Amino acid sequence: MPNRSSLDQELASLRGLIADMANRVDEQFANAMNALLQGDVDLAEEVVAGDDAVDALELRIDEQCERILALHSPVAVDLRMLIMAVKINTDFERIGDHCRNLSRNARYLVDAPGLLADTRLPKMADMSRTMLREAEMAFLENDRLKARKVIARDLQVNRLHEETFATLVEMCEDGHEQSEVIAHLLTVSKALERISDHAKNIAQSIVFMVEGQDLRHRGLKDDPDAPDLPPLDESAAGESFGEEV
Repeated sequence: MPNRSSLDQELASLRGLIADMANRVDEQFANAMNALLQGDVDLAEEVVAGDDAVDALELRIDEQCERILALHSPVAVDLRMLIMAVKINTDFERIGDHCRNLSRNARYLVDAPGLLADTRLPKMADMSRTMLREAEMAFLENDRLKARKVIARDLQVNRLHEETFATLVEMCEDGHEQSEVIAHLLTVSKALERISDHAKNIAQSIVFMVEGQDLRHRGLKDDPDAPDLPPLDESAAGESFGEEV
């Protein structure tokens, strides 16, 4: 029967894999924004190609989680660690997807290098990447306070996205000659906003791991008028969209 030492080694391996994922995604993010700002299509293609490595690492982390669950049946803090690992693994992979999508816009900005720099997008990118790196440090250090700071920063990115979106839409409505480029910048703004959301999700998962407190949908927990979930219909177990199983 696996012992405590074996479980600790498996968890340490899992933490190492997640740290590798965080570093890889952070590099993807930096390269994606550099490709956009510099109009570097070759670098953008490297980011797109690098997404396969992120996906492969996601699968490896999932396999490690499944291994720990099967061999050790973890409980308490160890189980929270495992739940958190599954969630943040998905968030990191989604950030990688957004980095790939950011890079795919680079070729459309080559003929308008100054347009992106004139928006709030570089500041959004800096703040989103700061959130990502601080979330990584919070994970490595089991630091719930750093994680909570990441959560608070998300509101600032959301405001920048709203400002940028309004500015770009106004430019289109005024008949800006580079309306196609502006459309791609709207896509960039939304991708950056989503990256910050995933960084916030990672931070929330870290708080859950350290404190055992779920910060998602806090308003529902405090709202006496929040709808109750219907009871589970056990007779429907095994059914899937009307198909026979």
